Amino acid sequence: MMKRTTSLQIVSLFFLTLFFSVSSLYAQSVALLPVDRKDDWWVKRHADNVAKMEKGDINLLMIGDSITHGWDGQGKTVWGSYYGHRKPINLGFSGDRTEHVLWRLEHLPLDKISPKAAVLMIGTNNIGHNSSSPKDAADGINAIVEKLEKQYPALKIIVLNVFPRGNKVDDGNRKKVDEINSYLPELLKNKPNVTLLDINRVFLDTEKNLSKEIMPDFLHPNTYGYELWAKAVEPTLTVLLGETNPAIIPVDKMSEEWWNKRHEANSEKIAKGEIEFLMIGDSITHGWDGQGALVEKYFAQYKPVNLGFGGDQTQHVLWRLDHLPLDKISPKVAMIMIGTNNTGNPANTPWMIAVGIKAIVEKLQKQKPDLQIIVLKVFPRGEKADNRFRLRVNEINLALPELLADLKNVELIDINDAFLAEDGTLPKDIMPDFLHPNTKGYEIWGEKLAPVLKAKFGR
Repeated sequence: MMKRTTSLQIVSLFFLTLFFSVSSLYAQSVALLPVDRKDDWWVKRHADNVAKMEKGDINLLMIGDSITHGWDGQGKTVWGSYYGHRKPINLGFSGDRTEHVLWRLEHLPLDKISPKAAVLMIGTNNIGHNSSSPKDAADGINAIVEKLEKQYPALKIIVLNVFPRGNKVDDGNRKKVDEINSYLPELLKNKPNVTLLDINRVFLDTEKNLSKEIMPDFLHPNTYGYELWAKAVEPTLTVLLGETNPAIIPVDKMSEEWWNKRHEANSEKIAKGEIEFLMIGDSITHGWDGQGALVEKYFAQYKPVNLGFGGDQTQHVLWRLDHLPLDKISPKVAMIMIGTNNTGNPANTPWMIAVGIKAIVEKLQKQKPDLQIIVLKVFPRGEKADNRFRLRVNEINLALPELLADLKNVELIDINDAFLAEDGTLPKDIMPDFLHPNTKGYEIWGEKLAPVLKAKFGR
């Protein structure tokens, strides 16, 4: 009898253990249980990522769903400008939820690479597909972070608040996304290598509505939306990657004889005093030297000095300002148009270049606190609107308003439309090489600037 009782106890204990195991499994959120997808494109995209990782040499992981996946589409040109030189991999998969990201991370050869940073934006599909509660989705995000931390203890991780979804504040999905985001600070607070970043304001208007001009379906960014995303993340990413910004480190070109001579000539002219107007830039400003009649017409009365140097970048301007006898003059106005040459350097992101322009403004302000400064948006470059240099220039110009907004005595001027045809192309009869103005181009520049200068000088 005792033997039979013991057997029954063992069987009962087995089924009880099985019950609790199954119950625990079902109690655990699906957002935390790694699972793959069988779609052919999904399997292929994962295999492609595996192959890329097998080769090594990846520094930046971009992890997410269709919104991150879209860097391959609407965001492609912006991706090239901001991330191309950073050895990135796009681990965004359309339709993915946190559980799919967890599976993918478990089935990637993560040991083949040593990335420096990761950017994670995931979770909208967890609530959009009604597979998880907002709290479960937030727990899924935390699980992804912990998996990355375990694999790469030194990895710098940016977790982006889930992007706003739905046109209005009271949209059902918007509310669920907001709830996901409300849990993240507490979940991630004790993780020293994790930065929780909320950039959602850049997508919303003053009433927190989501515009079709940024996310046409109120979920996925268009090209402009990706520009806003990259620009908002860039300052944080630059710091976490430990990158220096070459656009703000003064450097000379004294080894080039013509450059040396031009700098010395400008120094001598400034040392004589009586300069009221500083014209600062690169070859585009330098080109005013060949437009004597137009200089006389638009600028001569303001006693200008042409500080434009062919080929210069922001860092060269910074060096020149440090080595000019500006203490000998009391200029009233400075005009700055610089940055297009920085676009040829892949290590300069548009944000870095815009910061370089800001550094020039701040250096002038430190030297001449009362100086009125006109910053011209970088002129359009390339014949067509989709030219890669044009797109980089557009991104620089997109960053400037925010960077210069709080600086005293600074006015940002945009005259670029005056150079362009109605279809957005840059006419050869204004800029023959699609970069440098001819006489007609300089006439447009002079005409547009004349009323601004008149207001600044009061004459």
